[in-house]
Amino acid sequence: MSNEVSISNAEGFFSGGDIATQMINANFDPRCIRPFINANGQSVITRVAGYDNQNKPILQNVPTHNAATLRKDDWVMIDQAVVQAARPRLRFFNDLRAAGLNVNLPNALGKTVWQYERQSNITGATVSMDGLRKGDADRPVYDMAQMPLPIIHKDFSFSARQIAVSRNSNMPIDVTTASMASQMVAETVEKLALGVEPEFRFGGGNIYGVCNYPDRLTKLFANPWYSNGARDPNWTPNLLLRELLAARQDLANRRFYGPFAIYHSIDFDAVLDDDFNVPTSGIQSTVTLRDRLLKIDQIASIKTSEFLPPGTIIMLELNANTIQAVTGMDITTVQWQTEGGFEVHFKVLCMLLPRLKSDFYGRCGILHARLNPAATAP
Repeated sequence: MSNEVSISNAEGFFSGGDIATQMINANFDPRCIRPFINANGQSVITRVAGYDNQNKPILQNVPTHNAATLRKDDWVMIDQAVVQAARPRLRFFNDLRAAGLNVNLPNALGKTVWQYERQSNITGATVSMDGLRKGDADRPVYDMAQMPLPIIHKDFSFSARQIAVSRNSNMPIDVTTASMASQMVAETVEKLALGVEPEFRFGGGNIYGVCNYPDRLTKLFANPWYSNGARDPNWTPNLLLRELLAARQDLANRRFYGPFAIYHSIDFDAVLDDDFNVPTSGIQSTVTLRDRLLKIDQIASIKTSEFLPPGTIIMLELNANTIQAVTGMDITTVQWQTEGGFEVHFKVLCMLLPRLKSDFYGRCGILHARLNPAATAP
């Protein structure tokens, strides 16, 4: 049985007009500008008609007056290319989501900022024999913070003739450009979360990442290399081990106890994957420095990030009080036409943002270490 139904403006989707008006009337649901041609040759869009007993959305295809140029299979190919290109570029951001630190923000496209409260601690409990001793009846103090909700996007387009040639020759549409656009969007998401892009400012709020968050702890680690790239013979793996133990203590002193994730720049692979112990008596060491560091209590993972600047190590607590991955809209693609339909435009867009958090006193569970630049070639 067909699941296509009639639809009116009152139901939230506008079946004609400019793109902005359609988005507003659809409560900023991007599906309203993803029309496709169904098996009957009609232009339809997909909407959420409700939710089942497991809170999964029930989707319906509804007719629209928007001119569709792509078939459903074309959209499937574009979506698959977009998702597959984005996934490997979102290592840090997806790690946060996999750790349960994801926050889904409903109707995020209909908001420009997100306000939230920060809370101070209260004093400790009272110890007495009979419970009659009067304890402190203090209350936490709150203040407000906010973060902007920008959209990250990249455009590409096809001419109507390219689409017609693909359809008439029964060849799949070329999704190379869609993959490249998705990769650029994903890389920007990752760089924002890592803090290697300039912070984004709007409405009195900022989007920071771990490397540019003002409340992060910063340290200098010993440099394994001379300025000419040669290994410093005075640097030992045990030195980095002690530095990370000290970093863990610094975070514990701020009341952040882990578990911790460590991310490092590519250049550290050369030392982390080298032997931890110097081979003796012809016996080759089987333990790398990375293996040894992962045995430290509360060190959950050590991973490489290609976007971190050389000589960078990040240590952060995997806790919602330190960092969250805000999902206002996952990576998706929308479409519109210009030039009388001769050019079909696409936009890969998302709202995937880092939310870094400090307590009322400005304490944060992030430590940003860089190498001491003092080491020079002998």
